Parts: sequence; structure tokens; C-alpha cells
Amino acid sequence: MDRLLHLDRTLDDLDPPRWAAPAADATHLVRRVHELRRVPLSELRPADLRTLLTQRVALPFVLPPAVRLLLERPLLDAYFYEGDLLLSAVGVPASAWTVLLTSRRGCAP
Repeated sequence: MDRLLHLDRTLDDLDPPRWAAPAADATHLVRRVHELRRVPLSELRPADLRTLLTQRVALPFVLPPAVRLLLERPLLDAYFYEGDLLLSAVGVPASAWTVLLTSRRGCAP
């Protein structure tokens, strides 16, 4: 399945179950990740993708749009510094890359 075909959907749609609202005393980061799960993939900014990658959230759906950006601008400054999106993508578990690469070849993961 090409995960880029789902750019109009949210992570809550694509990666069930939907997350409940964060606890009242949740950190800013936790609240932000919960918010990002309700944003359509096409509307996620580079900084949003970096946040989701570093938090290991819905990697099969977040990694493809991040890679698409990185192919155009490998050292993209997503928020903190030049290359921060690349560093976040490289830091995801190898299993996320395996799923991405096998789905690109048309093979079952």
C-alpha cells in the first residue's frame, strides 16, 4: 500500500485506535503529539513530521512524507537546525525502513 495515497486522512484515521484526549496534566509535547494525530497528513509541516518521527508515532505513515521532503532537501531545517529532519528519520527503528522499502517494491511487509 502506498502510504502517500492517504494524505487527506489523519493519523487517527490511519493508525487506530484513535487516541483519547491527553490527561489534564500532560506535557506540552504530549498534547502536541495528540493534536498532530488529528491533522491531515498533507497539512503536516516539516517540524510536525520531525516531532512525530522522534516520538515514534505511526511511523509507516509519517516516514514516507518525511522521505519525500528529504529527497528534495536533505538538510532541511525542520525547526531546530539544518538537517534535523534527516537526523530524526535516520533515528527511527530499522523495522520502519523495512516496511517502507518493501512496500515500495510491491512486496508484502
